[in-house]
Amino acid sequence: MSSSIIVKLISDNSIYPNLQIQSKDSNSSTSLIVGRNDQSKIKSTRCARQQVSLHIQNDQVYIKQLGTNTSFINHKPISTNDKQILNNGDILHLLEDEHCYTVRIERSSIGDKFMKSFSPVKSTLKRQNTEDDETSSKKQKSSMKKIEQQPRKDGSDNQNIDDSSEENRLFWIQQQLDALQANANQSLPTTTSNPVKTSNSTSEDLWEKPCDGLEVFTSKGVISSEKIAAFDMDGTIILTKSGKVYPTDENDWRIGFDTCFKKLKQLYADNYKLVIFTNQRGLMKSASTDNFRKKIQYIQQKLNVPLQVFVAIHPGRYRKPCTGSWLLLESKYNDGIKIDKSKSFYVGDAAGRPDKWRAKAKKDHSCSDRLFAANIGLQFYTPEEYFLGLSKSTYEMPKFDPKSLRSIQSLLEPATAKLTSNKTEIIVMCGLPASGKSWFVNKYIVPHKYEYVNRDELGTWQQCVKIAEIALTKNRSVVVDNTNPDKESRQRLISV
Repeated sequence: MSSSIIVKLISDNSIYPNLQIQSKDSNSSTSLIVGRNDQSKIKSTRCARQQVSLHIQNDQVYIKQLGTNTSFINHKPISTNDKQILNNGDILHLLEDEHCYTVRIERSSIGDKFMKSFSPVKSTLKRQNTEDDETSSKKQKSSMKKIEQQPRKDGSDNQNIDDSSEENRLFWIQQQLDALQANANQSLPTTTSNPVKTSNSTSEDLWEKPCDGLEVFTSKGVISSEKIAAFDMDGTIILTKSGKVYPTDENDWRIGFDTCFKKLKQLYADNYKLVIFTNQRGLMKSASTDNFRKKIQYIQQKLNVPLQVFVAIHPGRYRKPCTGSWLLLESKYNDGIKIDKSKSFYVGDAAGRPDKWRAKAKKDHSCSDRLFAANIGLQFYTPEEYFLGLSKSTYEMPKFDPKSLRSIQSLLEPATAKLTSNKTEIIVMCGLPASGKSWFVNKYIVPHKYEYVNRDELGTWQQCVKIAEIALTKNRSVVVDNTNPDKESRQRLISV
């Protein structure tokens, strides 16, 4: 019995369509070029117009590397010297970690073709993570109804053909039932013996501005939970379409990893709350954040999972690696459910990795994501470790570790020295926000009857200078708890 082979490339990203090649019979040969073209919708210039070729020959499926940049089968480079056999279930990446396809190889006989004349239904493959549960459910019911209505042909003149067709027909129906069951299982959240604490879901998309320089987006369907799966955005969830380090505009983005859709979907099914923490200091120069807000919502819609996003615009306690945004999540944005840090984690690309930590990889611009996780006490992963399963890479941390100060036995050197004076004096603090100035002042200086001067309370530097002058004229010592980052701001107080 003659047969034909159908090879389907099932895309893991809904942006790019599935591709297909089919031979007429087992004796014929045919080929398909896959690359940057209208058929694949791939626009990246790193992908050649002829990146790889698929061949069906002598009842086998082969793949051959054509483009300059290497393609991968099951995360292993394709040999450039010769074609290699392609198997059902193989994972093809046209570029390293990009443009992922699952290989499906089907074989159909003449009996299969005859059987199709009985069936008004064609088997379909569900694209991963691109349909909501309601649409999937409707398709399942429709497919089941059509299966039940499948007409059957009787007759003794073609008894042998009918027997073959009936066997194929039953086999096809079983395949349909298996596929429907797999889809149904995928849409159901997993259950555990110890139920996870969660809240009711939000009913609509919501933007909030809890304080100056911080905006919070909560999409429809977000459920608070004791388990938090936290992510950085740029370089982790998304990359630029243009290939540049920084996006050219609010439309210059794409989902960073093909496995991102499946991973996030599974986390949501496992009762994790999905949260993004992103630093966006560039928005300080923007008259409005409306375009960026639309970008966030487009990303959420593309991922098709509920998200909560903390956008730190101004420098200060809410900007990573400071923990202000996380503390706000704990206190205000998790419906009073205590977060279990042992079950939570954070993924980010600013991990302190050196130049060429992997072939052709550049040095990380900072280690702020790794520090953010360390400051909170969360398990940390890089995007490559979490989304691709790569092994942990080397990294460099700042030489100064604030935690090392905990081992210091005495606050002063020598230990007999005094921090405050019996004479009237002015102490001028200097340091970045959230560096611990206020904590230090209130613990070690204010109890010694120093006049406390703080711009956040008084409003202007002029008012700070005025209160300091009044206190000094009364022979009262003063401590000024401001950032005082430059020489000019400090000189105003020194001159009092």
